[in-house]
Amino acid sequence: MKIGSFTLEERLVRTIAITVALIWGAVAYFRGLLHSTPAPALHGEGLAVVLLNAATFALLGAGLWVGRPKGSRWCRIGNALLLGAMGTSLSLYAVAPHGGGGYFFSMVAMWVLLMRMPARWGVALGGATVIAVGALGEAYGHGPDYGLLAAFVGLTLGALASRQSAQAQEAARRAEASNAVLAERSHIAREIHDILAHSLSAQIVHLEGARLLLSRDGDRVQALDRVERARNLAKSGLDETRRALATLRGEVPEPKEVIAELAEEFYASTGRPCDVQVTGVPRELPPQAGLAVVRTAQEALTNVRKHAPGARTRIALRYLGDAVELEVSDTGGTEPVLELEGGGYGLVGMRERAELIGGTLETGPEGKGFRVALRVPA
Repeated sequence: MKIGSFTLEERLVRTIAITVALIWGAVAYFRGLLHSTPAPALHGEGLAVVLLNAATFALLGAGLWVGRPKGSRWCRIGNALLLGAMGTSLSLYAVAPHGGGGYFFSMVAMWVLLMRMPARWGVALGGATVIAVGALGEAYGHGPDYGLLAAFVGLTLGALASRQSAQAQEAARRAEASNAVLAERSHIAREIHDILAHSLSAQIVHLEGARLLLSRDGDRVQALDRVERARNLAKSGLDETRRALATLRGEVPEPKEVIAELAEEFYASTGRPCDVQVTGVPRELPPQAGLAVVRTAQEALTNVRKHAPGARTRIALRYLGDAVELEVSDTGGTEPVLELEGGGYGLVGMRERAELIGGTLETGPEGKGFRVALRVPA
């Protein structure tokens, strides 16, 4: 199960690790505080230890809370409070270098600041902190703690590396989201193209035929028949648009049923038969595979209308073990081809659709006609 960008197991591991770290830090802090030199007291240096701890707690908690929302207008104030917490905790380290807990609070505040600040400011903060810790050790006579200095250097490098990794993940997430948007746009563009190519181009064929009939010999009967066919195509185009919208919502119809409808429509609009042969055991296909089969059959029949008028057409749909094959072939045109303006992207769109889901598309002449063969995994 995935929640956000992490699985449930990953979130559980992260929660346990953070809880253990917090418990360990709290126990180590209170243990060190009780054994610190000077010990907490209500007077002298002991009182300074108590006050500095209280101030550090307050500044650290306020800084974490105020700057918590990413991009908040209070973020600068939160960062200033965290810098204040680092200042009081380093003062605590100077007063009680052995067990006062000052360095622990400095590390917490420093990590948060390094994750919030630009990289160059983070490097400057890390360098300044290392210098301050070394200087405090020299100034108060107990000498620099090289282990602590190494810890601050490691903390700086680790925070910067973690920040860079987070930025890389965010960039990858944005790129993935952008690619998803582009893919969806391409998908919608293909759907629009297929619908328009199937419906409008066939209407243009019939309307152009009607125009030629009326301009040459005035055969009103044939011209009216052409206009009626164009009207029927417009109606079927509207129905196909509704089907496409349903498909975009995930409601993909059975390919064999749609192909049967397309064959009937082809016969009604051209007067030429379109034989359909289905082999294998029909089954429910994945949405993208079913859509590829339907759109390829539709585009192939549109191309027959446009480029091979008068041709007979055959559609073979084969359900195989791990794939589905579609083959659309025609016998070649027997009527003059009408000259239409513009060019389409039918074959390119069919091939792109097939390749996107790991399928293949083969097209080319077959005898006097043309053959389109699609194979998609399903």
